[in-house]
Amino acid sequence: MKMIYTCLLCCTVYQLSYAQDSTSTWQPSISVDAEPVPTLSVSRTNDTSYHNSLSIMGIFTIRHRSGFGISYAPGFVCSTSGSQLYVQRLTLGFEQYDQPACTWVADYTHDFFAAHSSLPYIPLNNEGYALFKYKKWFLQPVMETDIGWGKDSAMQGKTNYDLNFAAGIAHAFHWQLGQATCSLTPSVLANMGTDSYFFLSRVAKYISHNKGFIKYLKNPHYAGSKLTSTARHPGNNFSIQDSSATTQVSSGINRMQFNNIAAETEVNLSWLSWTLRADVEAFIPVSAATGNSISAYWSLTCEYDF
Repeated sequence: MKMIYTCLLCCTVYQLSYAQDSTSTWQPSISVDAEPVPTLSVSRTNDTSYHNSLSIMGIFTIRHRSGFGISYAPGFVCSTSGSQLYVQRLTLGFEQYDQPACTWVADYTHDFFAAHSSLPYIPLNNEGYALFKYKKWFLQPVMETDIGWGKDSAMQGKTNYDLNFAAGIAHAFHWQLGQATCSLTPSVLANMGTDSYFFLSRVAKYISHNKGFIKYLKNPHYAGSKLTSTARHPGNNFSIQDSSATTQVSSGINRMQFNNIAAETEVNLSWLSWTLRADVEAFIPVSAATGNSISAYWSLTCEYDF
């Protein structure tokens, strides 16, 4: 919390210093994001399961007019026992959302995970992410991809990776309400991925934001998989007894497969320097190996641009 207050103070000082300068080369912003994440629940020594908990993330960003920017985001899990820091995300890259013809993003993120947290073990702590959307057509083509990599302690520190790809169409509806602007963007995307590990993927959110994430994973050596005797979570050594999780095992780890269709709706409401953004997605599985249950994801973000 001291770190958050310090960042807020720095942003406030910056705003007071440049309040009259609308042509500033660098633009800072601060936002708060809320979304679900799976956490380990322990009722007895050998009786553990996963459930969805609330993640609150503060995001402090400074971005150049060219689109280059850097952000720092500490993430906290909220529970009845209080909040717990589980990750600190450092992201740098280019983002262009206001171009007349297209939207594109190219980012790199490194995650610093807490040594002891209630989240499942995450072996992939690096992510490269890219997004492209062509905006001139009524149905806008959308493509996004990410790759996560890192060293898995369950496999003698070997560097491993996961690759995800999504493509589809979207259309944005815009309304002007006095000084406020509202937009509604429904989209439909098809998802492909290797799904070998659990990591905080921006494309494969049906895994990293779902308590039933285990049923999507193909790697039998995954630390936390039902096929391992224990969940090799830092600081914990509990057996996983989750009867609802059916781990899919592939003969080839990191093999791409068609996973699901994602139906998404994003709502943006902007007023002066404030932006409220809500995102809801439903992932409809197309593979019999993952069952017929629909996975849902949501996020709510409040942002202030200085």
